[in-house]
Amino acid sequence: MRLGSLSVRTKAIIIQVMILAGLIAYFKVALPRIEKARAEAAAAEREQRIESFVQSVVVEAPGRENDAPAANGEKSPRSQLFPRLLGQLQRPPASNGATRARPQRLRITPAVDEVQEALGAPEQNMTDFRGGQHLTWTGKSHKLDLSFNKGGLYALALTDLQTGKGMTVFESSAQWQQF
Repeated sequence: MRLGSLSVRTKAIIIQVMILAGLIAYFKVALPRIEKARAEAAAAEREQRIESFVQSVVVEAPGRENDAPAANGEKSPRSQLFPRLLGQLQRPPASNGATRARPQRLRITPAVDEVQEALGAPEQNMTDFRGGQHLTWTGKSHKLDLSFNKGGLYALALTDLQTGKGMTVFESSAQWQQF
């Protein structure tokens, strides 16, 4: 069948069906791929912001070292989680085979607005019964939970999304914890 032998009405219908098939293919195949690429780029950007923020807010407490226990002869949880984020410390192993790590504390306690300016809008926002505010950002490989009391940052929890391990940093290094 030649296209020249069809009526004008039939040609118009065939063209419309071809356009519709092209639109369906675009919305079913191409658009989801584009959205996935945008979401991955946004997560990578959030991860970079989280990394920069943690580096600017967290500092090691001088003079004290704690054992960072390792399970089954693996590296310490800290060295697996935060080699880039917190400038992994290579200390001689303790007598029990654990790596030595210095506790962390908050260098500064920025306000909620300053944090949101640095990290963007949080993915989760919760207020506890005492009026404390808890905000969460999730990057490509880390989750950052920040806790505010009376508008100032008092605790930061950083968790590796692959292992579920992390650490909590408070204003004072005496309360520093790995989990």
